[in-house]
Amino acid sequence: MTTQNPAVRTAALALAPFTAAALALAPSPALAHDVLTGSTPEDGETLEAAPEEVVLTFNNEPLETGDGNAVSVTGPDEETTYETGDLVFDGNEVSTELEPLDQAGDYTIGFRVVSSDGHPIQESLTFTVPEEAVADAAPEEEPEAGEDAQEEDTGDAAEDTATEEAADEGGISGTTVGIIVAVAVVALAAVVLVAVRVRKSTQ
Repeated sequence: MTTQNPAVRTAALALAPFTAAALALAPSPALAHDVLTGSTPEDGETLEAAPEEVVLTFNNEPLETGDGNAVSVTGPDEETTYETGDLVFDGNEVSTELEPLDQAGDYTIGFRVVSSDGHPIQESLTFTVPEEAVADAAPEEEPEAGEDAQEEDTGDAAEDTATEEAADEGGISGTTVGIIVAVAVVALAAVVLVAVRVRKSTQ
């Protein structure tokens, strides 16, 4: 059995406190905070259709706190905002619905979300909506009720006029028929009267 050198053992015992202190003070690996791993729309993306919502995806589930979380979507004029309603937390995702995007250009998504370890995650993203996408998303204008009634009345009047014109062109009106009948009766009466007189004169 090998016997440890007393001098070595004494030196090791003397250095033990310093070794422990050095290990305690040594820098430990930095704890990684939660991060954004993706988004819809993606950062820098040019869209073919205007989005109806924004979805942010993180590597861990964010903390759903009322005051610490916020998402805003600002239009190209840097004044109009389009987010609407409360934030929706679904696992690692945070989303918000959008009002119809009515401007063509670059939109900015600004967000502040409390990560799972309590630290805030704050960042901004951008996406682009072309004019074609804005035009496709614009709601169609419905005619007012007064305009519908006016168009219906105009259509009925035109139909009545067309019917009268067709009657005039395609046949004889009732008034004309009455005049013809009256003339025929008078003519017949004249013929009978002449015949009676001629008969009397021959007797």
